[in-house]
Amino acid sequence: MVIAAAFVVLALAIEGLRDSESSANHALEVELAASRLERMYYEIVSAQSGYVITSNRAFLQPWHQTTSQFPQQARQFERLASASGPGQGRMARQITAEASAYLRDYSVPLVTAAGRDPDLARTVAVTTQGYRLEAHLHARFRQFRATEIQIFKVGQQRADAAAKRALAAASVGVAGSIALILFCGGYLARSVVRPVRRASAMAGVVAAGDLSVRMPETGPGEVGSLEQSFNAMADSLSDSRDELRRVADEQAALRRVATLVALGVPPPEVFRAVASETGRVLGAKTTIVARFELDGSASVTGAWDRPGTPEAAPATGWRWAAASTDGLGGRVKRTGKPARVASYDSEGAGVAAWAREHGVGSSVASPVIVDGQPWGMILALFGSDAPARPDDDTEQRLLNFTELVAMAVANTESRAQLAASRARVVAAADETRRRIERDLHDGTQQRLISLALGLRAAQARLPAGQQDVAAQWARTAQGLTDAIQELREISRGLHPAVLEKHGLGPALRELVRPGSLPVTLDVQVSGRLPERVEVAAYYVVSEALTNAAKHARASVVNVEVSVAGNALRLVVTDDGVGGADPSRGSGLVGLGDRVEAAGGRFEITSPPGGGTSLVATLPLRQA
Repeated sequence: MVIAAAFVVLALAIEGLRDSESSANHALEVELAASRLERMYYEIVSAQSGYVITSNRAFLQPWHQTTSQFPQQARQFERLASASGPGQGRMARQITAEASAYLRDYSVPLVTAAGRDPDLARTVAVTTQGYRLEAHLHARFRQFRATEIQIFKVGQQRADAAAKRALAAASVGVAGSIALILFCGGYLARSVVRPVRRASAMAGVVAAGDLSVRMPETGPGEVGSLEQSFNAMADSLSDSRDELRRVADEQAALRRVATLVALGVPPPEVFRAVASETGRVLGAKTTIVARFELDGSASVTGAWDRPGTPEAAPATGWRWAAASTDGLGGRVKRTGKPARVASYDSEGAGVAAWAREHGVGSSVASPVIVDGQPWGMILALFGSDAPARPDDDTEQRLLNFTELVAMAVANTESRAQLAASRARVVAAADETRRRIERDLHDGTQQRLISLALGLRAAQARLPAGQQDVAAQWARTAQGLTDAIQELREISRGLHPAVLEKHGLGPALRELVRPGSLPVTLDVQVSGRLPERVEVAAYYVVSEALTNAAKHARASVVNVEVSVAGNALRLVVTDDGVGGADPSRGSGLVGLGDRVEAAGGRFEITSPPGGGTSLVATLPLRQA
């Protein structure tokens, strides 16, 4: 009876093991469903981010495809999670509801807005809202996974308890049959208890975040199935983690490059950053950003070598005839599409020798398209020990970076065109000022002087007794003299002749002399400067003094002019009320435009109550 009871308890323990296996298998199915749903969610985020950043409609195809498949995967996830218990089912419904709300209320409107107005979709507020929603949903997925792993651990603990009960029951039967009890105890310890305990311990390791552990699949029957299920779940979690990490790293790299583009960083720095980020994301040995030249060659604009490997990247500015041959660069330029070299053994003898010398086994290149034409390419070189796989998505991943390079090139060209246009407008305005000043000085002013002299000569010839007429003519002559003086002031304001004849220092000293506001002037400039620099500096100081007199309520203004290196530096400070804001459309906007048209920099600091400090730097040589 004791032995029979022990076997009854053993049978119940085995039944508990079956339940544990079923629970583990179901937990695995739920975990896989959650991983697939989360991966689809990150694919939607990646596609919409690519579209918002680059405005490339190629990103909309995976976005539409994934959003159409998302509801079906969400229903399957809810169905599986509901079988795990009411708590998991409720949490799964919350996740799918929030994910659906994210698609409906944020993703779809964001993509629609990006199609209408890309700048509106790239604002800090919209981006911050997306990060907040994504972080919240990611936390939901992480909480759900943690709960599912806890359910798995509880099942393992129950199985462990059942095994212990079986061992205790077997021990009780020792009095009936020592040999049978020893045999049954040894069997249970070897085939059931130890595997279950090992599974329970490894489940704790997995729950702690170590997904590299695996169980030997040597157990009989249900125990072996449990071991297989555990390993399959660990494999799935590890694959999901690696895929999410890859996507997150790539998105972070794209955001860093996009930030440089948005800040207007000089193209050479952007190209170096693109080469570096692309190489790290793709795991390449060397990456090169190259521009196609008019002579058919390709020149290096940015390059990167993986640390710890022999350098293969050429220096910036180095050229090679890749674009004029039928090699990789030639195919990219001719077709405007990505291309790859799976092995350099089939290339020309010179190219193959270079590849062997630098340890290059394969390469992938993607074009940079600007205004519909191939501007250049990004070239990723892979080592012989880790070549690019024929079935990977390297071309598609390279396209994300080539779009950013194209945007940087287009932005640079637009800024250059804007600067040239602004310089032409300023030059035309200055030339108009000179012409008006000459016309006033040589025409109107001379005529008024002649009239005044003639009137005084006529006054001198009046006969005696015409005192009233003489007084009237004297007042008229004085009025003409005052008008001549006012005309001279207007002419000096338009374009002072002293600036053209004697240079910046004398012109500034004449500018500050008649003012009602005390001005201290310190000019540390010897000799003449380029005309465009002198004109720009004169009008910057003139407009700054006018603003101080009208708005600053200052008691004194300090003006410092000096040459620092290859630039002229202007500093105008006052002790007024401060609070000057160029964004409100004051004359400071015109000052900034004039300085930037001359290729310089313009900075203003004006805290309320702390006075105003204006600093302008003008290059002495044009770029």
